[in-house]
Amino acid sequence: MRIISPIIIAELFCLIAAIFLLSKDKIKFWKVNIAYLCIALITESYGSYLSSKSIHNIWWYNSFILLEVAFIFYGLYHCLKEYINPKPLIFGGLGISYAIFITYAILDGYTTYANTTVTVMSVIFVAYCLYYYYLLLKDERVVELKYHPEFWWITAVLFYYFGGTTSNLFYWILKFEILKNFPLRLIIFYITNIILCSIWIYTYICRAKQRKLQS
Repeated sequence: MRIISPIIIAELFCLIAAIFLLSKDKIKFWKVNIAYLCIALITESYGSYLSSKSIHNIWWYNSFILLEVAFIFYGLYHCLKEYINPKPLIFGGLGISYAIFITYAILDGYTTYANTTVTVMSVIFVAYCLYYYYLLLKDERVVELKYHPEFWWITAVLFYYFGGTTSNLFYWILKFEILKNFPLRLIIFYITNIILCSIWIYTYICRAKQRKLQS
């Protein structure tokens, strides 16, 4: 099995863009993007390596879910705080996600993929992204969306987790193979990851431009 996957390539390009465009940013959230992408790339690379050696790797990806939950909720907090006090929503969603993760880790074991946690957190992420759009539409201030980094960061998250939720809910329908060793679900997973990284790259370009205009 191949170690290099489309996801690793997409994450590598996204990390390079983040380092180049965000390393001088003074806002903590944007710098945290660099650290998150670095860990995500290491996680995906080592997970692919384990898979290529036919070594069980579910525990490795389950460990990353804990960080993924924290990072996405942190990003949602950063975007929502422009309009509301999002702490109750963020801590509530964070608590639900971690509680489900711990519960199923105890019941099913840490080596069973945390599918329920991923599905629940994805639904929460999608709901919060839609709520962000609602607040953005209600706001009377004029925002040039095509250059607004928070809007594009949220949009990337919405695309990725909506696609992931759909794949999880229709797993049995999507598991048939279009090509040898390439089930439709895997292809959708590749596409959603590439979309996520592509939109985040554009987000970082927008943020760099915004920072330059504000300086």
